[in-house]
Amino acid sequence: MSNLRSLLWLAVGAAVGVAGWLLVAPLVLSSRWQVAGESPQVVGDSIDPFAYAGGELVRPVGGSALVRITGSKGTVRLSIESSDPSPPLSMRDGSVVGRKWELHSSIDRSSEVWFDTSVNGNTGLGERRLPETVALLAGEGRFDLTVDRSRQLTGISGFWAIANALRQEDGSIRQRGLVFSPLLRDKTGFSDPDRLELTLLLYEDEPGGNVLFQVVFSDVVIERSPEPS
Repeated sequence: MSNLRSLLWLAVGAAVGVAGWLLVAPLVLSSRWQVAGESPQVVGDSIDPFAYAGGELVRPVGGSALVRITGSKGTVRLSIESSDPSPPLSMRDGSVVGRKWELHSSIDRSSEVWFDTSVNGNTGLGERRLPETVALLAGEGRFDLTVDRSRQLTGISGFWAIANALRQEDGSIRQRGLVFSPLLRDKTGFSDPDRLELTLLLYEDEPGGNVLFQVVFSDVVIERSPEPS
């Protein structure tokens, strides 16, 4: 009799487990993203890290980006290159200089990732010194950097976002002629809902601190996204 009861409890447990998986599985498997970025631009210098007015401080470089998320796991990979005679890529503090940079960050259950939310400005997410915009995907994490295929750095703090574009064709952030300033009371209205940008900011310590590097990919393609519920 005890063996029979044990078998019955095992059967009940298995049924509950299957039912639970059927409830969870659609949520996990439906979160499948693949987003590609091209046409990168390196933004700012040590004196003007955000280059709101654009110009020479927003310079095109070569490279591509790919963000993949499946369930609670994923990766953010970026490759950028500055060829001669253009200046090499450099951290704002001068600690890293090189021609070809490869950046990688892993996404797991411990990562901070947001979907369909406002970031920057006064939102409390992202970079307070940039205008508020709506992000399709955004996250904070640690990036590993390989420079010229040899030198490696690990654990660089970063914030990334695939969001409504902030940069105009001339590289500036402006609306109706007004160049953005973080001193503005209203930090909204500077983004373009018809275009997406992929932005990565690297920080000396934590997001919101001293900016070491900023790159913006102005051509973004959603190669895969969750099916509408």
